[in-house]
Amino acid sequence: MKQIKLIATVLVLGAIALQIWQMLIPLPTVLQPIAKITLIVLAIHAIEGVIAAALILKYRLSDQDPAPTADTALLIDHLPESTPLAVLKAGLYAFFVGTVGLQEVIKGTRETAKP
Repeated sequence: MKQIKLIATVLVLGAIALQIWQMLIPLPTVLQPIAKITLIVLAIHAIEGVIAAALILKYRLSDQDPAPTADTALLIDHLPESTPLAVLKAGLYAFFVGTVGLQEVIKGTRETAKP
């Protein structure tokens, strides 16, 4: 699982670098199709980040104060006490890691919100 997260983060950083490169100077023609694909990938990752941030915001604003369980997702355990910082951290985490990060957020909010 850690390898997937690491590879996803490196690929997203590479996609961001490619988009910045394209803004500064024209890309070689061989990289043009890759740049279009990376734009779509970054958009999908941004949507995942927004979903994760919204889930954490909803979780933090709920009136429930559940006790953490042994199965609580690691991300939920390590979020800052400040709600805005927790939302930002979860959103950025899901943006860079992708679907795996979003699944962790969903799993963590479901497990800790059980009555």
